[in-house]
Amino acid sequence: MHAAARTFFTVSATGAHRIETIAGARHAWRFRLHFHAGDEVVRMLAGRARLRFPDTCRDVAAGDTVVVPAGVIHRFEPVDGGGWSFVSRFEQPAANSDEGREALVARVAALLAERPSLHTDVEMIARTCAISAGHLSRTFRRQTGTSLHNFHVLLALHKAKALLRNQVPIIDAALDAGFCDQAHLNREFARTFGMTPAAFRAAWATCGSMSRAMYKVPGSGLS
Repeated sequence: MHAAARTFFTVSATGAHRIETIAGARHAWRFRLHFHAGDEVVRMLAGRARLRFPDTCRDVAAGDTVVVPAGVIHRFEPVDGGGWSFVSRFEQPAANSDEGREALVARVAALLAERPSLHTDVEMIARTCAISAGHLSRTFRRQTGTSLHNFHVLLALHKAKALLRNQVPIIDAALDAGFCDQAHLNREFARTFGMTPAAFRAAWATCGSMSRAMYKVPGSGLS
C-alpha cells in the first residue's frame, strides 16, 4: 500500500512578516473545496490542472502563475493522469479581509464560528436567520460554492491553524477548534492542505510564533 502524497510546508521570515509556502511534487492532487485567509499566489511547475471557483473554472499549466483571492472557495483538480507540481505562496491577510462577503454568508459564518463542535445544525442557523433551512442551504451554496457543513469544517481548520502557529499542542488545537479528537483533525487537515497538523506546527516552530490576529479568517470574526 502506497503512502498518501504530502505537500511540503515552510515558513520564511521577511522582516517582521512570515510567509507561508506550500510545495507539491508532481501528483494528481485532490484537495477539498477550501479557502485561505490571505491571497494565494500559485506557480505551476509541471503538468496541468483545473482551477475551480464557485461559478467558473480554468485550466492552468506549467509556467502559469495564478492568484486566488483571500476567502474565495476553490480547488485544483486533475485533468489527466499526469498530475502537476506547484508552489503556492500565501500573502499576509489584509486588514479589510472581511469585506466583500454577502450579508447572509457573513452572518452564517459568525454563527458557525461560535459553535463548540462540528455539528452544523442547519435548522437552528436557519431559524436564527429567519429563513427556511432549504433556502439557506441553496443560497449559501450559490454564494460560496460549497455546503454549510464543508464551510463549517474550513472555519474549524483555520481556527486550528491559528492555534498551531502559536505552538498549542495538536490535541488541544483539535478539541478547541471543534474536532472530535486529534485523528479527526489529522484527516481533515491532510484532505484540505495535503499535510499533517504536525508538519504545519513544526514549520512554524522553526520560524517563531506570530499573533493569531495576523491571520484573521475572512467573514467569520475568527483569528
